[in-house]
Formats: sequence, structure tokens, C-alpha cells
Amino acid sequence: MPRFNVSKLSFIVSSILMGMSANAMADDNGSSSVNDKEETEVIEVWSTNIINSALIEDDIEKKQAAHLSDLLRDQAGIDIGGSHSIVQGINIRGVDDLDLNITIDGISQNNNMFHHAGNLLVNADILKAVDINVGTNSVLTGGLSGGVAFETKDAKDLLLPGQQFGARLHTDIASNDYWGGSATVYTRVADNVDAMVYYTYTDKDNFESGTGREVTGNEGHNYNGVVKLGWDVNDHNRVVFSYDKYNDRGDYYVKTNFGAGFAEDTDAETQDIDYTRTSMSIAHELDYGDAITMRSTLYKNELSYVTMGVEGNSEHTGYNVLATSTYTFGDTLHTLRYGGEGYEQVSTRIDSNVQTNEDTADSHAFYLEDEIQFTQRFSFTPGVRYNYYSTEMESEGANDSLDKSWTEFTFGLAGKYRLTDAWTLSASATELFQGPGLRESYVDYTTQFDQALKAETGINKTLGVAYLENDVMGLDRLAFTFNLFETRIEDYIDNWAIGKGNPVGFYENSGDYDIDGFESSLSLRKAQFNARLSYSKSDSEHVETGEQLRYEVGDSIALNLGYDIPEYDVNVNWTTLVTRTDDSVFAGANIHKAGYQIHNFTMQWLPRDVSALTVTFGVQNLFDKAYYSHASYSSDTVQDYEPGRNVKLSASYVF
Repeated sequence: MPRFNVSKLSFIVSSILMGMSANAMADDNGSSSVNDKEETEVIEVWSTNIINSALIEDDIEKKQAAHLSDLLRDQAGIDIGGSHSIVQGINIRGVDDLDLNITIDGISQNNNMFHHAGNLLVNADILKAVDINVGTNSVLTGGLSGGVAFETKDAKDLLLPGQQFGARLHTDIASNDYWGGSATVYTRVADNVDAMVYYTYTDKDNFESGTGREVTGNEGHNYNGVVKLGWDVNDHNRVVFSYDKYNDRGDYYVKTNFGAGFAEDTDAETQDIDYTRTSMSIAHELDYGDAITMRSTLYKNELSYVTMGVEGNSEHTGYNVLATSTYTFGDTLHTLRYGGEGYEQVSTRIDSNVQTNEDTADSHAFYLEDEIQFTQRFSFTPGVRYNYYSTEMESEGANDSLDKSWTEFTFGLAGKYRLTDAWTLSASATELFQGPGLRESYVDYTTQFDQALKAETGINKTLGVAYLENDVMGLDRLAFTFNLFETRIEDYIDNWAIGKGNPVGFYENSGDYDIDGFESSLSLRKAQFNARLSYSKSDSEHVETGEQLRYEVGDSIALNLGYDIPEYDVNVNWTTLVTRTDDSVFAGANIHKAGYQIHNFTMQWLPRDVSALTVTFGVQNLFDKAYYSHASYSSDTVQDYEPGRNVKLSASYVF
């Protein structure tokens, strides 16, 4: 397989640059020494880059991800709720995806579809990068607790210099219990035009949990087709058109997030559920070096959930622009980041081809921050964001509609001080704003709205310390990071049942929450061996009642061990995930979330004699433990159990 060399320095440097921009990280990576360049490893071109703003940068293509939990669960501060393919709920510091800023190629995924399904459809195989913002630490990021930006591959990423045409075939099979494959073709249509066509298909059967019980309601299939066309207009301008359609359809339980045990105990039957995301966008990239680099996107994104003759539909039409300019003023270096984002969201319900409900929202934000480098050791970043949000929601009865808008300026302030060549301190405080989300689209509710409803606001504060040293204690490298955070969310809107308000009763603010905790990481490298240990903790509390957020995760530990065996062209990796027992109180009910410990193993073979081939063997949940994520819906009667032992084999070949 075609490969390129990546300096190991990129892995370590990102461990200490908490909250810095991608441009700044690229600058540091580019300044590696000659020795660093000589100390390189070979990886596949087809890979997924994970950037966690709290901790690390990592390449995890070898994880053979069939669900977002496979991809992201070992990242500190983040968890994924749900075991089903249509329930992939991102959770950051106990806050679920309805309160996060989730995008795919800059396209907003701010949906509220159905409280028994997820709000996100994403395919891990086609991802080029996943940028995780753990906490809202900059005015550039919306959401109450940060977000995740997914970026998919295009032909320019895959074509090697001078290459006119390439293709990749991939297949995978898992014992518990799916199989699938993908095909990708990418080509240089002309000197300045490139194109990519990608298609993947997965056939799923019912898996078994670690209890030995068949988890019914999982038989189905999903496919994802992506077409991208890129045009390098000149040396400074590039335009990319993208079409992306993802479909997941099968015989699933309607209360998918409750797991099969609840459905079987209540004699529920599976239904034909058809869940589809269709995205179209056109993006413009401008590059004039330090003067300005900018990426702008116009898009339309539609999510459709259909079963039993009813469709819930969420449609976004929006834009986003982010620009960076660097200049020197006096003795200070300034890096300006500025832009805006916005969308119109329309949520509709269609019953037997008749529209029965429609809610709308308009959201716009414009922001500016200036990273001021006073000295080689000290930088200071003030920022301001203008937020506008309006919504129209209607319901029969008293207080039968909500037609309201909110505007607010929010501010951010961050600083970083490099104590020594090894130690760095950082601190930030960022104000929060989020307008009241739309009701779910699939179910028609009669809702009473509080006419004095407020937008959710608050502040996130973070203190960080980082350490990096080469050739210390007999190790090639040693790195440590620690982030301590405190978040206050004011006028929180309850998202227990459907998100953004209880459907039977009042849509109202439910008070203030405090969330505090930390993320930490220790990583090291010695010759062909590398290791990373991370520990994250978050605790939430309602200021008045003392109750917790429903999807609070608690304490999580991840241990990653890796070893390269170059004489056999093999690398092996071991991951242990530990989540401690968490007992909380929500809505007056005691919720016990059992702790669990699971172990995953992978071995990847990249034969130099057949460089186009990659073979990966893995075992997930090696000891066949019964467990469910703390980010999943759980109660005394509901446990959404994850798959038990799963043996995976995948292979890819590039032409």
C-alpha cells in the first residue's frame, strides 16, 4: 500500500498544546529536529487522525471501528452512548449531543429526531480527521460542553505526487456479527481537477452481549455513498463539491435505545425502520499565507427517520466561514481567527403523507479572537462572539406557541505560559450560549411553553499543566498533561425524554448545573514500545436539588499499549477501558450504573514486499464481559448491553 512517513513528534507535541489551533500545532510539528525526522514510523495513507484538544493526537485506523464507540471511547473526557448502529450518542463530560457542537465537513448535525434513536449518522471508515473539543474553551466553538468536528477524505488526500489514478478495496468480517466492504476510486481528472467516489456496505445480524444473550433487533444493513469533486482554481483558491448519503435500514425495535432486553420483556415487535442522512455542500478554500487562509462552506443537510407510516425530518440549510491572519504589531505576534456560522433548521413530522407539525429555528454567530504572542514563552488570547437565535414552535392548547428570539455577546479569555522547555501552564474562561432546541421531529406532542423561556448560558473555566521531555529516565520521551475544569450551565433545559423539554407538560428552564472534574494523560515511548494512560472524571450537580445529569459518565480510565515489530512488518496494540461504578439521582429516581472493564487487542500487518496490502486482526471485549455505557440510557429496568467478545478481520488493497 502507498505510505508516507509521519514524525512521532506529532503524537507527543499535541499532548501538551492544549486548546491551541490546528495551525499552531502544524507549525510545531514542522519544526522537528533532524533526529526527530530520522525517528519515523510507517503508517497507512488510509487512516483516521484523532485530535483531542484536551490531550492527544492519535492515529486509530487499526481499531476497525464499526460504531463510534470503537473509534472514540478511549479518548479522555468523551464517551459514546448506545450499542445500536442508529444510536451513537456523543457525550462530553456528561453532556449529551443535543448540547454539543457536532459537525461533519463543517455541516451542522444539530438534530432532535426521536428520543429512542440517535441524532447522528456517521461512517468511521471514510473519516480523515476527528477534532474533539473537550469543553468550550474558545469563542470559535459553540455548544455547552464543546463538540466534535468530523472531516471526510477527498481525492487530494489520497493521490500521491504525480499519481493520476488510484483505488482501494476493503473488506471486513466480525464474529459478533456483521460483514461488509467498501470500494474507493480517486483520480486526477485534469491537472487542477480531482474526483473521488466512495461506497461502503455493511450487513448486520443480531449480536450477543457478554451475558450470552442474543441482542435482537439489530438485523439490517447500512450503506454510505460519497462523491467529491475538487477544483484548484489557481495557486490560492480551491473549490470542493460534496454529496454524501448514508442509510441505515433494518428490523429494529422502535425503543432502540432501551436495548433488546426491555423489548423482549414487554413483548415488543421489531419494525422496519429507515434512517437516512443526505448532505450536499460546496466549500471554498483560500490561501494567501500569513495574510489570510480561509475556508467557507454552504450546505444543506437532511435527516429522515421513517417507521410505521410516520416520518420525522430535520433539515438544515447553513454556512460557516473561518479565517486566520497572522501579522506583527510592534514587538508582538498576532494570530487573528475570525468568521461566522449559521443555519436555518426546519423540523417536520409527516403522517401518511400529511404534514402534522413544523418547528423552525434560525441560528447565527460571528466571532473574533486574537492570539497575542508577547514573548517566546507567553501568549494571551481574548475573544468575542455574537450570538443570535430565534425559534417558532406551535402546539394546540394554552400557551400554544413559542415565537421568540435571543441575542447575546459572549467572551473568552485564554493564556499560556511556558515555564521551561519542558513545562507549560495554560488557563481559559469562556462564556456559553445556546438557544432552546427544537422538539423532536418524529412524535407529535402537545406542549405548553414558558413564555419567559431563557436561552442556556454559563461559563467554562479550565486550568492546565503539561510536561514534555526527551531522553529522560531512560525513555526516549515522556509526556504528561492535566486539565482541571469547572463548568456552570445556567437556565438548563431538561433533555431527559426527547431533549430540550419534557413533551408532556411544560417546555421550561430547569435551573442551573455545575459540572467539575479533570482529564489527565501520561504517555511515553521507548524504542518500539509506546504507552498512554489517561484518567478522566466529571461530576454534575443541580445547584438547588443536588441531582445529576442523566447521562453523567463519572470516572473513566484508558490504557493503550503499542509495540512495533519491524522485522515482521507488524504492530500490536492493547487497550484497556475501565469505567467506575456511578450512582446518581435524576428526576427523583436512583440510577445505578455498574462499573465495567473491557480489553481490546489488535495486530496489524503491513508487508513491505506487498506494500499495497494491509491486514488487521482484532479482538474486542476479549474476556466477553457484560457491560453497558454510562452514556447510554439506563434505569432499574433498562440496560443497553454492548456486544460481547467480537473477533474482527479486515483487509485492504490499494491499486
